[in-house]
Amino acid sequence: RAVEKTLDQGLRTADLTTDKKSAVTTAAMGDAIVAALLS
Repeated sequence: RAVEKTLDQGLRTADLTTDKKSAVTTAAMGDAIVAALLS
């Protein structure tokens, strides 16, 4: 659920998006997933 929630917020790493300018780092993605787990 945490990953789905993070993806629903629009966060994507470069390998998951065609818009490379809006891509987040894997560290940022991981932080967002952890935050979703803790919320």
